Amino acid sequence: MTQPTTDVVVLPASGLPDEAALTALGLTTADAARIVEISRTLQDLAPAGIQGFGRDVAAKTTAFSSQLLDQVRNRDLDGTGEKLGEVVRIARTLNLQKLGARSKLPIVGPLIDRMRASKGELVQKFSNTNQQIEQLMRDVSRQQEDLGKRVKEFDRMHEIVREERHELGVHIAAGRLRMATLEEERRGLADKDDPESRTRRSELDNAARLLDKRIGDLVLLQHAADQSLPTIRIIQANAMLLIEKFAAVRDITIPAWKRSFAIQLSLHEQKNAVELATAIDDATNEMMRRNADLLHENSVATAKANQRGVIDIETLQYVHDQLIKTVEDVREIHREGIEKRRQAERDLTQMREDVQKRLAAPTIEPVA
Repeated sequence: MTQPTTDVVVLPASGLPDEAALTALGLTTADAARIVEISRTLQDLAPAGIQGFGRDVAAKTTAFSSQLLDQVRNRDLDGTGEKLGEVVRIARTLNLQKLGARSKLPIVGPLIDRMRASKGELVQKFSNTNQQIEQLMRDVSRQQEDLGKRVKEFDRMHEIVREERHELGVHIAAGRLRMATLEEERRGLADKDDPESRTRRSELDNAARLLDKRIGDLVLLQHAADQSLPTIRIIQANAMLLIEKFAAVRDITIPAWKRSFAIQLSLHEQKNAVELATAIDDATNEMMRRNADLLHENSVATAKANQRGVIDIETLQYVHDQLIKTVEDVREIHREGIEKRRQAERDLTQMREDVQKRLAAPTIEPVA
């Protein structure tokens, strides 16, 4: 087995990417020396070395990003979301509309309403709910402080990913430069047919194939880094919006809710006197109208049921049409089946003749 070459690799200047190619990789001409330096690490064409090319570039980003994103998901965002859900659940247990709810029962309805949703009970319930929400908001405030610290760490993550993207670009350019040297060496061995040259060409072909695949992987990793950069900023922006949102809930929404509750209590107290007087009249009118509507509906439905036949003519017509359609569809399917079988017989005959002709053809053409 031929040992890997230890000769110094001479990198052709023509193999260096042009300015446009460097820009596409996020590089500049100032990175040329670094590209050449990385390319020289591919001097050994052993498959293990090529497959591991650039593998350690993303190690730092992976460790930092995984740790930070796990912390954000498990400790900050989930906890804050749970607290918000708890605030909503507790707030919903206090039904402010109960003061205005009225029983449909005539005369005794307003008395039942008074016992079920008295002002004293509702105010007491509001007091307990308010205490729970205040405690939850204090917990949320502490979580938001931690989330604010995490926002700063997103800047560090963004910088690390940018460094990874740049380093991946350098490795991609270096890999392409090394590919150019391999291609140049293969062209130099193209006209040689001695055993050593054939072996070397085989090594170069295998190395070029592995390196091309590795360069493709690095391109995908750089594209993933490109996607991560705006993603990090979006997560950072979402965290900041969440902080602002809960500040608004604490400073604006909760106080406004308390004021609304007090105003609603006063407004419903003013309405109770009028509603109590009109509830009986409304219930009486509604009952009489419902009875009249029910009488009309029952009478009309009874008359229609009495005049209707056992089987509608439309139903009989539909059954007739479906029967005709069934017979015609079955006949058409039979005709199509017969035609397909005949066509299959013709195709089989053609294939059989084709096989026989090819088997009968001579293996060696006669010499002219």
